[in-house]
Amino acid sequence: MADAPRPAQGADDRELPAAGARRGRPGRSRRAAPRHASAPVVRHRLRKLRSLLPGSPDLPEPSEPPPPPQELIAFLRVVGATLVRAGESVDAVQDTINRLGARYGFDTVHTFVVPTGVFVRAGKAPDSVIDFAPVQGPDLRLDQIDQLYRFIDEVYAHPVAPEAGTARLAEIEAMRPRFRFWTRVLGYVVMTMGLGLLTLPNSMALAGYAVLGLGVGMLREYADRAGRLVNLALPVLAALLVTAVAYRYSGPLLGEDPTKLLIPPLVAFLPGTALTMGTIELATGSIVSGASRLVYGLNVLILLAFGIAVGSQLVTEHPLAKDTSVDALGAWAAWAGVGLLGLGFVLSFSASLRTLPWLLLVLCVAKVGQDVGTTVAGPLFGAFAGGVTLPLLTRLIERNPHAPPAQVVFLPAFWMLVPGRLGLTGVGQLLVDHENSGLDTTVEALLTVVAVALGVLVGANALSRRTVPVPAEPGLPRSPAPSAADPSGASGAAGPDGTPTAPPEPDPSELPPESAPRG
Repeated sequence: MADAPRPAQGADDRELPAAGARRGRPGRSRRAAPRHASAPVVRHRLRKLRSLLPGSPDLPEPSEPPPPPQELIAFLRVVGATLVRAGESVDAVQDTINRLGARYGFDTVHTFVVPTGVFVRAGKAPDSVIDFAPVQGPDLRLDQIDQLYRFIDEVYAHPVAPEAGTARLAEIEAMRPRFRFWTRVLGYVVMTMGLGLLTLPNSMALAGYAVLGLGVGMLREYADRAGRLVNLALPVLAALLVTAVAYRYSGPLLGEDPTKLLIPPLVAFLPGTALTMGTIELATGSIVSGASRLVYGLNVLILLAFGIAVGSQLVTEHPLAKDTSVDALGAWAAWAGVGLLGLGFVLSFSASLRTLPWLLLVLCVAKVGQDVGTTVAGPLFGAFAGGVTLPLLTRLIERNPHAPPAQVVFLPAFWMLVPGRLGLTGVGQLLVDHENSGLDTTVEALLTVVAVALGVLVGANALSRRTVPVPAEPGLPRSPAPSAADPSGASGAAGPDGTPTAPPEPDPSELPPESAPRG
């Protein structure tokens, strides 16, 4: 291109940069320019040559696609923060945000998620847009998690206007519990009795579980209304009261060792999920998030153990009653405990009653997997087998359009495995009883967490996620999902009356095999 004919010297020729000046050699002739000129010089000369021809348009300058609208970025960051509150892992949150951004026509969406905040960056520099959303508020209930994942599936199938999506997420957060105060308290009592039957199945201890569960259930409900300060102290206060009542009355009335009654009433505070999810995130490379969850879980264990230590010092342990007989229950008690645990979860966390059969199925299959693994190679392999079973079964269930999202039945099953129960037992033995066996129990709890986490990773990678098609929810304005060739429509197209138009139905063959995941 350097040897192409040039127009006569004049004003246009003076605009061309001198080759010698460009190469740092002012005395060198322009004819000595290299044969392979740079791309900007070639485009400049082509425009000059074509400008001499009448009617020839100038060559267009390459342009970057415009950045996504601020409303879309705000919607994506709120989605991410809400998913974190639903107990989702950071990798799944990032994947969901990226897929939703691509569904709206923007493939340049990048996220950074930690348990306390979500960063979203969209577009390319220097026009990129960055936004941040803190993760605030309590964890979502099961009914809120159900609505959240169904809404995400709907948005992926039929994108809505970002403002309408943000408003819908606010409505999900403001949802009132499905059940009233006493129903939720009763659910916590049932859940405590179910875990008690899995831990210590005998008739006298069952009565103690019911009384202690009633007290903790009422304390949780009042703490939710009292404010943030009481919620921060709730684990310590609950552990202190449970320990004081158990040490005072379990011996004379129930004929039971009080330390055996402490764990089931505190089931809502056990950090088994945080410990296991932290281990999973560390294994998958999310160092910051994984370390944060592990530190949080260990902190909760220390708070609970501190409450147990203070409660044991306030009340002197009363001796066992001599005439109290303890009736051990049969093998059926464990399966009854699974049923009570599922029913208690539904009532206490306001899930739909239609969720109960699916939840009981997951709990029973997870218990079978855990029992078979324990029989084959011991408790640690049993924890691994239970962890493998959970994601496999929940992902198969979510393929049924009438089934709840996988996360709704996945979280309660985590509680049944309760690796946090062993951790609290070990820490309590170290702080309260000063037993050397407490260290062994703590190490066993940590190994159980690793076994469950490894099992969940294996099960999650064995079966891909799949989005269940759901009908569009009425009342939400729609916006079409623009293609990459037409990014200008990302903010939503409007009809003649100014209202957003409904997007065309997506071709199933064009959708990716793994669409926005649920759970």
